[in-house]
Amino acid sequence: MSGDITRIASLIEKGPNAIFLHSNADLDCAGAALALAVHYGNSSLHAPAGVSHLGKKLMARFGTDAVPDFDSANGKNILVVDAQSDSSLGYGGVDWSLATVIDHHSQTEKCTAPRSFLDPKATSCCELVWEIMGRPDNIGQEAGFALMAGIIADTGHLKRGTARTLANASEILAASGLCLEDVQAAFESAEDQDISKRISRLKGAQRMRFERIGEWVVAATETGAFESAACHALLSIGADVAFAASRKEGGFRITGRANQAACIAGMHLGEMFSAVAAECDGEGGGHDGAAGLTGSGDAEAFLNICMVRAMKSLKGKERQ
Repeated sequence: MSGDITRIASLIEKGPNAIFLHSNADLDCAGAALALAVHYGNSSLHAPAGVSHLGKKLMARFGTDAVPDFDSANGKNILVVDAQSDSSLGYGGVDWSLATVIDHHSQTEKCTAPRSFLDPKATSCCELVWEIMGRPDNIGQEAGFALMAGIIADTGHLKRGTARTLANASEILAASGLCLEDVQAAFESAEDQDISKRISRLKGAQRMRFERIGEWVVAATETGAFESAACHALLSIGADVAFAASRKEGGFRITGRANQAACIAGMHLGEMFSAVAAECDGEGGGHDGAAGLTGSGDAEAFLNICMVRAMKSLKGKERQ
């Protein structure tokens, strides 16, 4: 853990703040940014490289959106959530010498921001935001919902939660007057009713290929979008590690997910993707059980590379 939390909280409270989200911002990133904006006010959200489908749904719930430009950030405190470098942010243009960083990913390169709260032991960025807030006894339901959305998303509905995760979640629910069902119901509704996501999961299963190494199963597929949903579908039908790729103009995007057993055995998708990124002139990283990779080249070839590396990581390991 690093950074002066009190100093960061004071800076954010003073404002005005320009909060930058990483490329294709997920629920944890969007939730952390929204919670900061709602709790402290005087803040604008910036997503030059876009927001994920569910991230947009969360923002729509708040009646807000992230602007795609840098210009309106001039003269404001620069905050970066859920990322700590151009590589993890997914785009350039942020002046890191003026930035304050809040992130829970492992460092793949040195963070150059003068102020940071970095803790890779946290299971979500939203937990760090809650700690920066000072764990108040009362917060609005909007801020509570945003924080819980990020925590639930990054922990697989709390399945990967630690004692610290559950303690933070309990405090947030108590302070906001929400119950877990309030937030989970919104997730279930989005997952079940979104026809595009349902089709993506079905296509992912249809195009799946897999390899077995001892007691482990590694699967891969290609899909046009919603790679994360496709990965979860493969895990739900028996894979221990799943990769889903989509072809983009001039390159590809690969999402990886691993179950708890694979992570306990030593699988770390974030570290693996960071290493593979060097081979495809791309960017990659994340957590042990959830990570992403973008790059140029043949999507199928890099899916194969990911599968081979995953099998090598699990070879000879016992399932606990």
